Amino acid sequence: MPIVAAASTSTELVCVGELLSTCVDAALKGCDEIRAVQERRAGTGALSSTRKDADDPRSALTEADTNAQMAIVDALRATWPGLRIVGEEDEHEHDGGAAGKTRDALRADLIRAETPDASEWNEPMDALTVFVDPVDGTREFVEGRLGAVQCLIGVACRGRAVAGAIGLPFPDGSLEHETSVVWGVARPGRAAGESGVAGAPRATPPPLGEKNGATCVTGDSTNASLAAARVVADCATNAVIGGAGNKILAVAEGRAEIALMHFGTSLWDTCAPEAVLRARGGKVTDLFGAPLTHDPERPGGGLINDLGVLATASGPSLKEKDARGRDHGAIAAEMRADPTLVALLAPYSGPSGADDAAFAAQASDVARCLDGSPLRVGEVGRAIASTLCGGDEPGTLLRYSAPESTAIRGLMSDAVRLELAWGDPGAAGMPSTAFYKRVKLGDLEYARTKAVTQPMKIARDVKSAGVEAAFLACSEVTSALAAANVRVPRCFRAELRPNAEDPIESAFALVLEDFAPNNGWHQERLLDPAQARATLSTLARMHATFTAAASAARNDRGALLASLERAVWPAGAYWQPDMQPASQMTTVAAVWRDTHLPAFREAFQACLPAEVDVETLGERLQAVAADAGASSHPFGLDQPSGAETGGAFAKWRTLIHGDAKAANVFLRTSPDMPEGVEVGLIDFQWMGFGLGVVDAAHVIAASVDPETLGFADGDAEGSFRLSREGSGGFDEGAAPALFAHYYDEFIHASVANGAAGSEEEARRTWPFEEASAQYDAAILDFSRVAFGYQWVRVGASPASLAAAADSYNKNSYNKSLPNAMWLVRECDAALRRRRAA
Repeated sequence: MPIVAAASTSTELVCVGELLSTCVDAALKGCDEIRAVQERRAGTGALSSTRKDADDPRSALTEADTNAQMAIVDALRATWPGLRIVGEEDEHEHDGGAAGKTRDALRADLIRAETPDASEWNEPMDALTVFVDPVDGTREFVEGRLGAVQCLIGVACRGRAVAGAIGLPFPDGSLEHETSVVWGVARPGRAAGESGVAGAPRATPPPLGEKNGATCVTGDSTNASLAAARVVADCATNAVIGGAGNKILAVAEGRAEIALMHFGTSLWDTCAPEAVLRARGGKVTDLFGAPLTHDPERPGGGLINDLGVLATASGPSLKEKDARGRDHGAIAAEMRADPTLVALLAPYSGPSGADDAAFAAQASDVARCLDGSPLRVGEVGRAIASTLCGGDEPGTLLRYSAPESTAIRGLMSDAVRLELAWGDPGAAGMPSTAFYKRVKLGDLEYARTKAVTQPMKIARDVKSAGVEAAFLACSEVTSALAAANVRVPRCFRAELRPNAEDPIESAFALVLEDFAPNNGWHQERLLDPAQARATLSTLARMHATFTAAASAARNDRGALLASLERAVWPAGAYWQPDMQPASQMTTVAAVWRDTHLPAFREAFQACLPAEVDVETLGERLQAVAADAGASSHPFGLDQPSGAETGGAFAKWRTLIHGDAKAANVFLRTSPDMPEGVEVGLIDFQWMGFGLGVVDAAHVIAASVDPETLGFADGDAEGSFRLSREGSGGFDEGAAPALFAHYYDEFIHASVANGAAGSEEEARRTWPFEEASAQYDAAILDFSRVAFGYQWVRVGASPASLAAAADSYNKNSYNKSLPNAMWLVRECDAALRRRRAA
């Protein structure tokens, strides 16, 4: 069953810039307490301290810790009643020097002039947490290394470090200079933000390493895993310094390029310095490249960064110094390929077995729960066993692996294949793999940027992720598809966290059945004739299952369609006019004339027959674009159009895939299938109601290889040509035959499910002439988005298509010149047929 978590709905807004200002002021006050303790120590030579862990000198606790925390927390609570504050010394009450002091109000305008962006940024109070480490580097304080002592106050927004103040009570390592506070703020997903220094001016200490080569700062831990991380970092200089904040600040100030931290730092150690480093263009993650989650309530995560910390300077600075020109992501990738470091994941993924294959790099940044921690083997195993076996558990999932070679890191989602090892004899027959897909747009810079530059599209993208999750989690619908012999992945677990108030904070995670190679499944760059026919047959069966006539034949009072309507788009297909900018309808002519004609002129002359009027195609397409779009997508996206239940299109209304490109089709050989090919469909983000013919036209226009469209093999290199002087071997009937095949399969399926009593009745109900008109409208509508948007976005030309030839994800006309020429030719032909009609 889906797990749905409600998002915060607090209406009390907090200005992040003002909150940071008060944190800076509080850090100044905390530093005053630390300096007061040091002044007394200098006079008496005595310092009262204990250890929270008798065997760990890093766990020292002094009156400076408790006094500073009381000063900070009391002031913040007085200024921001109701704000969640997490302090390191919460368990240690103290009634010493700081108790009973009258606190001046914290200043909310201390850095306002330097934070114009943050001063305009407001968040619900319930989304914010302040982490306080009153004395970071207590061991250093006790041992007299005062330059490493800091007072850290960080602000996290929905688990992300966004603002921080690093108080430096001893900027030069003594009491001689007054306190400085280094601060920074950066919105989630931003590459940089605003930063500065409050209090006494900060004289940046000299670099910690050589001029040439990168410098890595770490502590003096002898931990074997941390030693392995230093080897991966491969820096010219390894400098040992104390304090978590001190290490990250060294990177932020350009005194080092990399900071590595052990596996016991806490969220209050990293929140403030991460924000400061991010504000200056750097990056902080765990060793494997996954974001640190600064949330005290993260399930099972606790307050410890148990997978270490990797902090790096801004990309250009790091790549310039790194011996191999690596950025943060490349270094984290090497961490994921180190066996010693990957062993840290065993508490989550399960211990390695003696019979395991050779070690493989892991996509351990992708195989994460929505709370940020690694997937837990027990939860994965129970989800799969529960789905496949009900309440009976045939065996225990001992471990999983997430091979890097199977990972997909997209602009809008991440995914990876999980390889599963089951225990107990009863586990025979359990799947050896599963597919994990995770959508957490709020973590992605691309999505954050798109939210500002293209808010309509980001809202659409967020909802699309929810549609896919809801569709796959709807057992009534997937059962109906299985009965129609339409393969979609079984959903073992769906975690849905929609956020209506801030859609980009919505998050979704799916554990799915895997169309795995070891079960015979594979993908093709483009579909050959048999594969294309099999795909069209599969779509036809799906379309026939969800028509109004099929619903009536089921006599379920519309229950199945009602379940479907709750899960998918009211109108499917990503390119429909309501999901694209309105300007697309009015710019096609200019884009065609000014961009595509010059780019493809030689190809048009060489490949297209003379009757194709490429000079005016853009004008003619623009003239009919709005009408073609309305005809291809007659059902309302935001509200019903009326065509759902009345008019010529109502009987055709059904569930469509909405993006049936080759990359979303899996194939395997099956002698039992009519074409000898079994088809599995994936990626249902744009699934919704529409005309089934639109899916069929998309397959023909975007998913099949040139031979399937009727081109002849021109030479040994496998190029395809359509000569101006004649057919050149081009089969004019190939594409029409594909469409006729789809139509016939739809008719057969509609008879089989009882929607029609005979083929004759089915053909009268859904006439081929109407389907053909829908096909022409779909080709024109699809050409509008291909020429008016996609070709513009990719800078389409014969050279760009050739460069993309090996891509699996791109549509055919973006990676194959013959397919591009076919679409131009078919668009021209559809325009001619429309005019003649």
